[in-house]
Amino acid sequence: MTYTFDLTDYSDESAVVAENALRGLGGVDSVDVDRVSETITVNSTTLTYGEVLDAIRQAGVPAK
Repeated sequence: MTYTFDLTDYSDESAVVAENALRGLGGVDSVDVDRVSETITVNSTTLTYGEVLDAIRQAGVPAK
């Protein structure tokens, strides 16, 4: 599945933190940060939307 999240208090630093946290998760196939739209898109064959969102938030990055 592909999930896209808005990074609500976007900064390049928060995007990197979220990206690194997601790349460290098992089950994440790819991560793409779009700095123009201030979003992060995640492809995962095993994780749910909620699990990915929780991982972003647990890294300290506000997202919706």
